[in-house]
Amino acid sequence: MSDERGEQSVEVATGLRTPFVWTVLLALGLGCFLYYSLFFPPDHTKLVAQGEEFFFEANEAAGAPVLLLSLWLLYRRSHYRDVLRGAGALVPGLAALALTVALYVWGAYTRAEDIQLASVMGLLTGVVLLLGGRAGLRAYWLPIVFLAFALPLSPVLLSAAMYPIQLATASYAGVILNSIGVASYVQGDQILRPENTFVVIETCSGVRTIVTLSMLTVLLIDLFERRGAHAVILILLAPFVAFLTNGLRVVTLVLNPHSSIHSIHNLQGVAMLLVGLTAIYLLDLLLERALGSRAPRAEEGDYGVAQGEGVPGGQRTARLLLVVAALLAMLGIGRSITPWTYDRGLAEMPDALLARVFGEEASRPVQPDYQFMGSVRYLAHARRRVDLDGRFVDIHLGVGDEQQRKHTLLTRRLAWPDSGYALVDARDETLGDGAPRARRTVLRRGARVVLSYSFYERAGGLPAEWLRQAAALDRSPFVRPAHMLAIRISTSLGPGGSRVEEAEARIRRAWALLEPELADYARMRVPTGGSPLADGQS
Repeated sequence: MSDERGEQSVEVATGLRTPFVWTVLLALGLGCFLYYSLFFPPDHTKLVAQGEEFFFEANEAAGAPVLLLSLWLLYRRSHYRDVLRGAGALVPGLAALALTVALYVWGAYTRAEDIQLASVMGLLTGVVLLLGGRAGLRAYWLPIVFLAFALPLSPVLLSAAMYPIQLATASYAGVILNSIGVASYVQGDQILRPENTFVVIETCSGVRTIVTLSMLTVLLIDLFERRGAHAVILILLAPFVAFLTNGLRVVTLVLNPHSSIHSIHNLQGVAMLLVGLTAIYLLDLLLERALGSRAPRAEEGDYGVAQGEGVPGGQRTARLLLVVAALLAMLGIGRSITPWTYDRGLAEMPDALLARVFGEEASRPVQPDYQFMGSVRYLAHARRRVDLDGRFVDIHLGVGDEQQRKHTLLTRRLAWPDSGYALVDARDETLGDGAPRARRTVLRRGARVVLSYSFYERAGGLPAEWLRQAAALDRSPFVRPAHMLAIRISTSLGPGGSRVEEAEARIRRAWALLEPELADYARMRVPTGGSPLADGQS
C-alpha cells in the first residue's frame, strides 16, 4: 500500500513539473487578475447587496453567484476532461481569442465593464476549441453560455417590457384579490383598497424573477439531464411560471401589513421564487410522463461527446500559450489605452428652456415622482405646468444620458404623466406637417381624463438603440451628434373627456412654441479624449 502511494506521489510530482501544468497555472492567474473585479465587488457589503440584486433588481447583475453556479456546471462535466486532449480546432480557437481581445479592449476604451465581462465567454470558448475542438465545445458550452446571466439586462430591451409587465402584474393580482373576496380596484399600476393603495413598482414587476427562475430552470434541466423537446418546453414555460408566482407575491404584499419592512419584503420574494421552482419541478415530472423522457444511457454519453484523441503534450502547451498571449495582450492594451470621453454638460437646462419658452409667470415646475420613474434616467429633465389661455398643459422634457450603461430614458411609460392612470386608447399620430410621429394616448384616473402626446427626438428604433447601447457606441467616436430628447405634452380632456378638439389644439399650440427651440438644443460637445469621465458617469 505504501509503495502504491509513493508511486502516485511521484507521478503527481512529475506531472506538476510539466510545462503544460505551469502554462495552465499562468493562464488561470492572468484570467483571475483580469476578471476578478468584474465578477466580485470591492468589499463584502457590496457583495451582500449583489446577492439581493440577484433576486430582485431588474437592471442589475450579480456576477459572483452566477460564476459559482457556472463553476458547478463545469464540475459536473469534469469527467469529460479527456476531451480536452483531442486534436483541437486551431482556426476557430484563434478567431474566438481574437474576438475576446477585441471585446475586452473595446470595453476598456469605452469604460463598459459589461462588455469586458462578456469577453470571458469568448475566452473560454477559445480555450475549449484550441484544446478539444468541436467535441470539447459540445461538452462545455453550457457553463460558458450560462455566464451570460452575469451580464446586466439591456436597459433598452428592459424599458420596452418593464411597464407593460407592471400593468399586467397589477391586473393579475387584482383578479386574484377579488376572486378570494378582497375588494380591490386596479387602476393602471395601482391596486386600490379601502385600507390602502398598493403601487406595483419595478421591483414588484417580476422581471428579475423571470430571469432568475429561467436560470434555475437551466440548472434543473442539467441536473436531471433533460434533452430535446422536454428541455425546450421547460425553458419556454419558466417565464410564464415566474409571472404567475410573482402575481401571488404581489397579493401577499398587498395583504401583509408589514410588507413595507425591507427584510419581510425580500423574504416574501425568496419564498415565491421557491414556489416557482417547485412548480417547474412538478411540470418537469409531468413532461417526463407525457414525453417518456429518460436520462441518456452510459454508452450514449450525457452530451454525445466522443473520447478525445491523445496529442503530444508540447502541442497542447503551445496552444495554451496562445491563450496566455491573448491574456497578456488584453492586460497590456487594457491598462495602457486612453478611454474615450467628452464633455456632456448642457448650455441650458431643460427647466430654464421651458421657462423661457412659456414664461416664468405662466408656468410652474412640477416635482417628479422618482418612484414612478423607476429605472428611467436622464442627463437632465424638467416638467412644467403651463397656462395657455386659462387652460393648463403639462410639458415634460428629458435629455438623454447616453453614457449610462444600466439605464435609459427610453420607456413605454413616457406617455403616462403620473402613476395610477389606466389606458383608454392609444395610437400613433403626428402633431402637424413635418412634426415627428407621436404616441397619442388617452388615460383615465378616477374622473380625470387626460390626452397625452409623447415621442422621442433623435432616437432610432428598438433594434438600432439596442445595438448602440450594447456596443457602447455613444461612449466612442461613433457618438450621436445630439442627445436624445424625451417629450410629453398632456392636458385634461375636461368633464368626461368631452373636449377633445380643445385639448388637441392646446397640445399643438404648445408644440408649435417649443419645437423651434429644440432644433439645436442639447448638441454634443467636441470630444476631449484622454481626460477622466465626468462625475456621476456609470
